[in-house]
Amino acid sequence: MTGAVHRAQRITMWSLRSSLFLGWFGVLAGVGYYVAEDAVQPVRIAVALLGLGVFTWSGFALARDLSIGWPSRDRRSRWHAVASGVAVLVVLIALDASPAGAGLLAAAWISVVPVRASRPVTILLSAGTVAVCLLVYRFNPGLDPIPLAAVAVIYSALCFALPWANRLWVWILDLTEQAHASKDAEARLAVTEERLRFARDLHDLVGHSLSVIAVKSELAGKLTTIDAQRAAGEMAAVRGLAQDSLRQIREAVRGYRVLDLSSEVASVRAILEADGVRCDVDLPDGGVSPEAAGPLAWVVRESATNILRHSKARWCTITLRSADGSAVLEVINDGAAESVPGGTGLAGLAERLAAVGGSLTAQPTGDGRFLVRAVAPAGAA
Repeated sequence: MTGAVHRAQRITMWSLRSSLFLGWFGVLAGVGYYVAEDAVQPVRIAVALLGLGVFTWSGFALARDLSIGWPSRDRRSRWHAVASGVAVLVVLIALDASPAGAGLLAAAWISVVPVRASRPVTILLSAGTVAVCLLVYRFNPGLDPIPLAAVAVIYSALCFALPWANRLWVWILDLTEQAHASKDAEARLAVTEERLRFARDLHDLVGHSLSVIAVKSELAGKLTTIDAQRAAGEMAAVRGLAQDSLRQIREAVRGYRVLDLSSEVASVRAILEADGVRCDVDLPDGGVSPEAAGPLAWVVRESATNILRHSKARWCTITLRSADGSAVLEVINDGAAESVPGGTGLAGLAERLAAVGGSLTAQPTGDGRFLVRAVAPAGAA
């Protein structure tokens, strides 16, 4: 999973959890009112606070299930929804069901529970919550009762409005996940198409040549006892075909493995920005010899891979400039790790650059940034 999707999930989770604080406000305000009116009943308040704790624990778990853990935690989310609902009912019975006090806990509960449910289920849950709150209020209105009709209006407004506000966050999260899934599918399709292209090129290059070689070899075998000179000529032709096929295969493989610097930078920029990393590029046209452009393109690719795997970068810059007859490529990001990433990637890049007379350095700069600098001979592109 990409960093952008993970951040969107955490934002959604905390947005849902923040709705639960409405219940805290109501319960604590109700307790404070009882204290101010000198009507404290320790047992009832203790039970209400215990119910508030259970509601908070199960509600926080429910918010995580509905955002980060969805849909694998669908069954678990139902248990958390039931547990938090029972806790709400205990608080309303133990304290009171006033919509200006503990009753806000019910509004907080209904604001989160149905965000993944269908519209009819959401409406039914909202209506059921209003009915239960009115029933409890009828028998436990608190110290300062208000007309039942006013209570019905307040509960209806809260219970029918809050769920749809939180469903908006979930809808945005689903769009984000679908967009990244589409990008992943597009990338896999591009890889598959490239493999098919390479297979097709090899078939076109090798298939015909091997067929001709097979025919001429068979003909040469038959001519060895009839016309040795002609048989030798056919074998010479077979050798020429084999050498030509080998040359074509090497050219095809070389073209397949050599990266284009501009294309690779554009691809890396799109990938990083899709992951939520702002990417600024300064890549002037020309100035790098074809022999150096390939290794520099590999530097860009490996640097982007390390940013995605080993850092928590928010931005990165890719610049190419000339200095003392050399092309200097720098990739900087603000998510420096404590040490240089392990593995063979950077060592392989150093070997590629050394083969064309260049060099590579990769290290933290000491101010929270990480710098990869590649130097290669410059020349007319």
